[in-house]
Amino acid sequence: MEDEIIIRIREDETVKLEISENGTVTHKNISPDTLIQCIQGSIEQNMIKSGLLPPGALSVTIDGNSESKYVVMEFPDDCADMTYMDTVYEQFPIPRLLFGFVVEDSGRISKVKLGVPANEKLTMNTKMYKYPFSNVSQFSMCTGSNSLPKVKGLWQLANLPYHIMRLPDNDDHFMDSHNRFSMSRRDLMEHLRDKDRNYYYEHVLVPMPNTTLKDFM
Repeated sequence: MEDEIIIRIREDETVKLEISENGTVTHKNISPDTLIQCIQGSIEQNMIKSGLLPPGALSVTIDGNSESKYVVMEFPDDCADMTYMDTVYEQFPIPRLLFGFVVEDSGRISKVKLGVPANEKLTMNTKMYKYPFSNVSQFSMCTGSNSLPKVKGLWQLANLPYHIMRLPDNDDHFMDSHNRFSMSRRDLMEHLRDKDRNYYYEHVLVPMPNTTLKDFM
């Protein structure tokens, strides 16, 4: 006789085990909860580790099937070097920015997201604003023909927002309705070049209806 365990579940929901071991058969009654705990304890756990995270990381979502990772991180500075058409705007003031990167298991970055949260303590209910410049539709950012570097670990994402902010910009996806002045991109850049972060929230940014940080994450 082979060693085996036969589980009998009766109509009254009681559970009886018939255990055959070394030619000896024994019987044991257990509760349904005990049976569930035994099954759960025998399931192999597939643990996925994120590795070291970049500074400013707010959240990491890991797809257990593909092992791709979605990393949300805050841009730490209130100014950035930006290029619009052929004009370089050094240390240009910017609103608070969040970047979202989908990183495939190979290290390839398959999607970039950019969001503007309220300038307050972040919660899942923090409201989001429309990005006032170009190349962003809803939250999805288009980097055009500019290739993004592969990363060996998530910690290497730390410098990527700086790289993206320096990429040459144009009028793709620009909408003058995304700033309260309804200015063109060029006029908006010239108007903002000597302002500060607070000016965006007081005079420029347009809220995204019914959209919070939870939607971005």
